Amino acid sequence: MMDQTKQAEHASSSELTAAAIAERQAEAKEIAECLVGKRSAEAPKPSRYSPVTVSPGRSSGESSPVAEFVGFLKQTNRVWLMVVGTIVGLVALVTVAQRGFAWFSEKRERKQEQAVASVTPEHLLARCGQALEDTTKSVYPILMRTMTYQGSRNETYIFDFSRTAEETSDWVFLSMKDANGKRYETAEEKVSAMSCLNSRK
Repeated sequence: MMDQTKQAEHASSSELTAAAIAERQAEAKEIAECLVGKRSAEAPKPSRYSPVTVSPGRSSGESSPVAEFVGFLKQTNRVWLMVVGTIVGLVALVTVAQRGFAWFSEKRERKQEQAVASVTPEHLLARCGQALEDTTKSVYPILMRTMTYQGSRNETYIFDFSRTAEETSDWVFLSMKDANGKRYETAEEKVSAMSCLNSRK
């Protein structure tokens, strides 16, 4: 009977010891997990030395100038694109401006030529007002008409017209000259001297 009691006590103390050991192991495991978690949460310290990578390609001594130039172009790709784009834009802008100026000049010249070509004594009176002198001579079978105007710079301009003696014929503008006999040949010269010629009347 006594042996059974001793065995029971020994068994219960063994169970207590095993339970205590298991509990201590669980606590130790929990502490270890906490410590490991804290260490992993901490940021790793940066190394004082930068890593060196060696590419399997050519060594620096074997690199060619062409490869270096290509590498330079790749690095400055955006800059070159901006430069090329700017140059192309400027060339296009200059071209458009030149064409626009040429078109405007041609349009102005055509307008002046049409204005001068359509000058008759009646148009001249309507555009530039009353003449200082207006004379008509008959040189059979032609009528000659001379009209004299004073310009803005106190210069005198003489316009010559002619037509046949027939009443149905139209006056033809022959010439424009100043009091000194200087002739104005082009439409631009005539309009520059007498701007009223370019009127739409």
